[in-house]
Amino acid sequence: MTITHVQFLTLPVADHARARDFYVGKLGFDALVDRRTPEGGRFVMVAPKGAQTGIVLTDQPVTGIEPGPRHFQLQTTDLDADVAALRAAGVEVADPEDRPWGRATSLRDLDGHTLGLLEPSDFGAVPR
Repeated sequence: MTITHVQFLTLPVADHARARDFYVGKLGFDALVDRRTPEGGRFVMVAPKGAQTGIVLTDQPVTGIEPGPRHFQLQTTDLDADVAALRAAGVEVADPEDRPWGRATSLRDLDGHTLGLLEPSDFGAVPR
């Protein structure tokens, strides 16, 4: 096998511009791609700075992907600073909790997707 990484995950959204503004403006993600498709739609991909895996924000039906909220986990090196920055940007974030695998919190994006945010302990760290 020569697979190297996950290229992107697809996340259904109601409005590309609104979702892009949330992920780029509030979460500080990079906008990797934002262009029109030949069919007249948009292909929008965002990702945390330096990440290999992007998130495609789609407002079009995708075969095999049911509409509705999703959950995914983001990793951070400073949970308290991120929570403070998110709250300063007007994002509602749950209070962090100590878990066996690290400190964690969660928030929801504008489409109801739950984003976990984890500052892992040595036990919870995923080796690279």
